[in-house]
Amino acid sequence: MFKLTSAKTLLTSLFTVSIILTFNCDSVWAQRNSRNYTGTAIVEYIIDERNIMAISDTGDWNVGEILPIISQNSKIGVFAYTELSSVKYIQPRRYELRLKLLRQSRTYLIQQGDYVKRLNLDGANADYIGTTDLLVKNHESTVSAKYKPLVHQGIVIGETAQTLYKNEILINFLGNAYYGLFENFMIGSYLPLNVLTGANGNIKYKLYDSESTTISSGLSYADIKEKGEQSLNFNFYWDSVSTVSLISHIYVSLGLIRWEDAGDATAIKALGSSSFQTGYEVILSNWDRLLVGPSYNFDKKALGGYLAYVWIWDQFHMEISINTTNVTSLKINPSDGYYGFFDLYWRF
Repeated sequence: MFKLTSAKTLLTSLFTVSIILTFNCDSVWAQRNSRNYTGTAIVEYIIDERNIMAISDTGDWNVGEILPIISQNSKIGVFAYTELSSVKYIQPRRYELRLKLLRQSRTYLIQQGDYVKRLNLDGANADYIGTTDLLVKNHESTVSAKYKPLVHQGIVIGETAQTLYKNEILINFLGNAYYGLFENFMIGSYLPLNVLTGANGNIKYKLYDSESTTISSGLSYADIKEKGEQSLNFNFYWDSVSTVSLISHIYVSLGLIRWEDAGDATAIKALGSSSFQTGYEVILSNWDRLLVGPSYNFDKKALGGYLAYVWIWDQFHMEISINTTNVTSLKINPSDGYYGFFDLYWRF
């Protein structure tokens, strides 16, 4: 009788414990799911001042992708951003993620137990705030153009030192088109002008690229059938990250072969005339861009400049600008004075 009573007591106790454990586990998983832990990595420890180790139960991560660190305190949310440096298999359902710190809150420190979650960057994401640290430079086809470095600043302002990704296309509403032939090499052409005025094209190759500096060079050619002349320019580009929201651009175009009326085409960069231009790109919190800078044309011996705003959606860009080829001339004239311009272009 004693044995039977003891067995019943033991079974009752085990049943009670199992209910408690099941309830607790369900509560824990409910809490984890409510905070979107699914498909995340947990911060394990800090390696050094720039590197963090996190643990994930899956190896489905891409080296180079930008990942936010989210606080265990739900009131804080995202407070740091990292770049994935490596993924290492340890054992089944255990992978080590080495993360390089890009940007961190001045108020909160990264702690063991904070978690890393993949961001959806194929469209607008309120958690991804505009900054030079978070520009996506690696080739990821699904990433919105909002988060990529600018390659094209409009027909009037010209290009930056960046190049399109391999097989990527950029085209504007006037038929100015670019194509990423290789990862660091792109070609371009004003397509309608090939029929209207003569063959034209340009090439650009990225010579050097680091976290803070990008240097490129290239050539642009145009055949002016009406004049029976050609133009050939050597172009040099230098981009430099100045602050968390500012990128400076230097553009030099030297007319190796210039056509007779090249001085009248100062509004169009790299078309026979030699020019020097510096400018600044301000990345706003919503990833739109403000562009401003002076330019100097050697043929006109005149100082010009521009001020532009660029709205960026997933692939579509819209730009409005005020430009001048001569700040001392108050005329409304694109060759010697002030003029407005707008541009519409797609990057995909």
